Amino acid sequence: MNIIDIEAKHNSGLFTKQPFVIVRGQGASLWDSDGNEYIDCSSGHGVANLGHAHPKVAAAIAEQATKLITLFETFPNDQRAALMGNRTDCDDPTGRCGVQ
Repeated sequence: MNIIDIEAKHNSGLFTKQPFVIVRGQGASLWDSDGNEYIDCSSGHGVANLGHAHPKVAAAIAEQATKLITLFETFPNDQRAALMGNRTDCDDPTGRCGVQ
């Protein structure tokens, strides 16, 4: 059974699948299993578009993963509170406080 068949058998069926398999990404680019390059304009469903395989993002995720991967909003969390505090304390009308 190939990748597309496996996903078709086990997915929710809510979304029409593309007829190719994405195997890697770098920045805003994606590559399929045949080596074709695409620009990723989808940004994911409900997530920020951070690009793919950025070394600083990967390092931050790896560091955080040693502590806690995810936590439902009903449980207060130090990292989420720090991020929220940073965003709400921002007086820059562009919302880019602390962005480098």
